[in-house]
Amino acid sequence: IHKNKTYPSALHLLEAMKFADKPDIVERIRLALDANEVYRLSSQYQEHVRADWGRMFLDVLDDVLYLKFKQNPTIRHLLLNTGIADLIFADSNEYWGEGPNGEGENHLGRALCRVRERLHREG
Repeated sequence: IHKNKTYPSALHLLEAMKFADKPDIVERIRLALDANEVYRLSSQYQEHVRADWGRMFLDVLDDVLYLKFKQNPTIRHLLLNTGIADLIFADSNEYWGEGPNGEGENHLGRALCRVRERLHREG
């Protein structure tokens, strides 16, 4: 839930946030039936992506994941129970995960660690 609207997934919200100043595009993405449609819509409107997206992307990712884990007690408990372990997204994608050789940037794993720290601070 973001701004009193329910999004089917964190992906829906994250992609919608690219177009924060275009409410009609945000709503189309929010109502997309699945991830494939979300990506199709997002790519269709690339010329309308907010100018600061490249700079703000990881902060927005953290906020979206924070909402997801704060609003769902079951997965929040699972995340908090990882303690202080490094979280690795075991995926061949070198940006989101560890990549095929374990040398990827692991942005999703690192974002989850930041969210976990934030949830710990809040109690």
